[in-house]
Amino acid sequence: MKHITLASKNLLRRPVRTVLTVSGVSLAVAVAVSLGGFNLGYREALDRSIERLGFQMMIMAKGCPYEAATMMLKGGTGLLYLPADIYNTVKSDPSIQSITPIFVGIAAKEGSSIRDDVSTQSFSIISGIDTESFMTMKPWLKFKTGTGYDPGRWFEHNSTTEVVLGFEAAQYEQRKVGDSFYATVTPNGQTEVKTHEFKITGILDRTGTQDDGTVFMPLKNAQSIFNRTNDLTIIGIKLKKFGAVELREFEGRWLKIPEVQVVSLEQVKGTLVSLVGTAQVMIAAVAIIAVIVAVIGVVNTILMSVYERTGEIGVMKALGAYRSDIFRLIWLETLAVCTTGGLLGCLIAIVGASVVEAAIRGLINLGVQGSIVRITPGLIGGALVASILLGFFAGLYPAWRAASMRPIEAIREGE
Repeated sequence: MKHITLASKNLLRRPVRTVLTVSGVSLAVAVAVSLGGFNLGYREALDRSIERLGFQMMIMAKGCPYEAATMMLKGGTGLLYLPADIYNTVKSDPSIQSITPIFVGIAAKEGSSIRDDVSTQSFSIISGIDTESFMTMKPWLKFKTGTGYDPGRWFEHNSTTEVVLGFEAAQYEQRKVGDSFYATVTPNGQTEVKTHEFKITGILDRTGTQDDGTVFMPLKNAQSIFNRTNDLTIIGIKLKKFGAVELREFEGRWLKIPEVQVVSLEQVKGTLVSLVGTAQVMIAAVAIIAVIVAVIGVVNTILMSVYERTGEIGVMKALGAYRSDIFRLIWLETLAVCTTGGLLGCLIAIVGASVVEAAIRGLINLGVQGSIVRITPGLIGGALVASILLGFFAGLYPAWRAASMRPIEAIREGE
């Protein structure tokens, strides 16, 4: 106990220096914890997003429809489509448990025009679906409920005037059940812009997926308004057994069709993880540099304290203090600095998690929604243990240096 009391008093002799050193350690720990929370949270968010898609595999036209959608938003040629008869061919595959056809189109929102300058455009994602097979894939989709909300319903199968809005689409449009929704499109092969009015029959609750920003309508109606009655964008598939062998066998059967590609959502996950990998490496490098700087700062602070107290240490040894007493005293000072910095760093990481998430999202498009920084008790515990180990190793040299002083030389040097 006397060693702890004496170590505390020694640190408080130079409060500004001690506070700056503790701050350096706390910032390094905060960066490390935030990085760990991002790695953990991003993978979990990615898993949730993949799971929430409802299907395990997609059959689509060759090329990347996501890139095509981006091109269209910037004035490109448009989305890629599949012939509808491919759906009838694929659904006969005996390995398929569930299958759903999806048609995706881009429409200008009310008050916007697809012929305006790109910077002033505002778009809606229209998704034509077959509700029965779509809900088999996504049984968790529920309508928004609560005080003042109409529970809503899905549109009629053959309706040409009804739509269902995702949560964010309804918020952006400031619409509720029973309101009108307007979509402005240029049908395939035509130059005339047409505006369609629909009645909103339901608004979906938040899912944290791309469905939140989507406007749903019957498949045949979506194909009709875009003048693509024989086209599909995606065929979503869930297999009876989903493993590496089953995936290869399924791909082998259907990749023979020249105009299609089979995409496993595990492949999508791997691609997204690799894309974010560069950002993770950069953040990890920053964390390592911060830890190295913190270690140097701690060692420098304790060594300065030892040099300033050379005479005092000499007197202590002359009065009978053992080398182990001096070593333990200096080592406890280092441990106190690192442990305090570790606790503060964990607190900073917890409080600033939302700020870190916003900063990461501002740097890179992660392809997922929901929280991407998850700080767990295990992560905090690991950071605290690492802080203690940091103090243990950072204090070895200064403690050894102090314990190795000869009493007479130390007293003379300290005069």
